[in-house]
Amino acid sequence: MRSIQLAVLLAVGVSAQPPLTLIQDTLYQADGTKFQGMATISWSSFEASDLSNIAANVTRVPIVNGALRVRLVPTTNAVVPVSYSVTYNSSKVQFSETWAVPPSSTPLQVKDVRLSTNPPAAPSADSSIQISDVAGLQSELQLRPTQGTGFATSRTAVINATGAIDGAAGNAGDCMHVDGTSGSCGSASFIFVDMEIPGGTVDGTNEAFTLSEVPAPPTSLLVFLNGLLLRAGLDFTLANQVITFVSGQTPQPGDTLQCSYRAIP
Repeated sequence: MRSIQLAVLLAVGVSAQPPLTLIQDTLYQADGTKFQGMATISWSSFEASDLSNIAANVTRVPIVNGALRVRLVPTTNAVVPVSYSVTYNSSKVQFSETWAVPPSSTPLQVKDVRLSTNPPAAPSADSSIQISDVAGLQSELQLRPTQGTGFATSRTAVINATGAIDGAAGNAGDCMHVDGTSGSCGSASFIFVDMEIPGGTVDGTNEAFTLSEVPAPPTSLLVFLNGLLLRAGLDFTLANQVITFVSGQTPQPGDTLQCSYRAIP
């Protein structure tokens, strides 16, 4: 009977849960509002004070309206003292800290178990990242035009023969052409001559009549005989300022001859 009782006691001892410490606290943010989020607690394998084998694991504890409540196996009196890694996450913040949990029969606050706090590390001001450190960046950069030897600020950009970006050559008042060359812009304005009566005698034999300006472009010239539009090349020809009528189209006495066109002043 005594041996049976001893076996039962040993079985109970083997299956008994290791002692736990309750960490209970209310967490706030710096602006005074209660923390809302999640605490992720992780640990490595260790042997508790009662020789229980605690396997490495992770547990996630919701923090609602600032309330944190979790039971953990003490680590300060473990066979080999260890610690818990705790990461807080919410929509606004993320930071981590380390806990060393002592045995306690009464609830402990976070300040009683916290060893250190580790906010997210800010990048060093002088830290640098190499192009080769970013996967695919070198290939993407090679697809883009490079800066040519003639590149200069405040210049029109042109693509040179090697595909690099150069600054256009020329004077500040030049105009750029689509082939990348530059040159004088010329006059950007025109005059409009409307219903001019060209010089020349309308006698049925005179075929040449002179305009006061040179039509520019020549195709802008419109010639009207008695209000009817004549056809260039079929009824007349143009050379500089001179209109010459073809045979059979010579204006006759009493005809009205008028011309409209554009010209460069």
